[in-house]
Amino acid sequence: MSTVFAHIGSEKCGSSLIEFCFLNNPSILEYMEQQGIIGLPHFHVALRKVVVGTQWDDALHGRLRSQMLSPHRFTGKNVFISEELLLGLMHDPGMPNPLDLRIDFTRRLLRGFEKVHLILIVRRQDKFIESHYNQQVMRGETREFDEVLAELPLDNYCWDTIADAWAEGFGEGSLTVIPFEPSVLATASGPENTVSAIAQIMGMNLHFDTKDLPIVNPSLRPELLAAQREINQKFDRVTADRISDILAKRVRKVPGAAQGLFSDQGRQHILDRYAESNKRLFEKYIPQYSADEYLSATHGS
Repeated sequence: MSTVFAHIGSEKCGSSLIEFCFLNNPSILEYMEQQGIIGLPHFHVALRKVVVGTQWDDALHGRLRSQMLSPHRFTGKNVFISEELLLGLMHDPGMPNPLDLRIDFTRRLLRGFEKVHLILIVRRQDKFIESHYNQQVMRGETREFDEVLAELPLDNYCWDTIADAWAEGFGEGSLTVIPFEPSVLATASGPENTVSAIAQIMGMNLHFDTKDLPIVNPSLRPELLAAQREINQKFDRVTADRISDILAKRVRKVPGAAQGLFSDQGRQHILDRYAESNKRLFEKYIPQYSADEYLSATHGS
């Protein structure tokens, strides 16, 4: 039975690292093939080259399906793909997540495989929002955090609702949810990081030591955000992007270090907003893990 393992996001949950480990590492790609799994490193590259905004049309679908996936449907081997844009997460004010459209697109894309196993990685919402803002500053944002936060469509970040839509779209048992935080993963026996968790889902005996994992697509150190906003105002976009890239790579953010963009009260307010959603997420999809860190700012801050 051929299975396609599809990592669908979310963004800000280590997608670049996952793609680096499973799709850009020749030795791991070779090992995966020996285990009967074909990694498709060009899938997300091809998708990102043509997708602009909501341009998820039949032409894109046809290219991805015929060039990337169809050759592997009847080989008897499993396939691994990764692309966080498939999830359909939106950040524009008043723009709901187009889950139905993305699910239909992905379902048609993967038609012909005997089984589809979706992998969704989620992150505590306050830290997700901070990381999203950090990335936006690296891409030219000039506003302060509170201004951006005020316009974010916060309802779009209810992970249980997103998980429900994808699970319903592909059938019971088709979706595995993984918490991004190693501290949450540590509340149950099993893999210590998301990369090892994905290897386990695919049935591979691969262990990735967290301390040995590379830093891929680094963020800015929080102390540099104000400076980068000023750079974004004073320089053209190309120059500002180059500077942010240099700062992120040369003045490294400490892995796991708090960004500190929320006040203590603001952080707890955000967690309270998502408390029922997160409780339900853990109860329904990841009951083996403790939900405490997703409910209180005093955990994992």
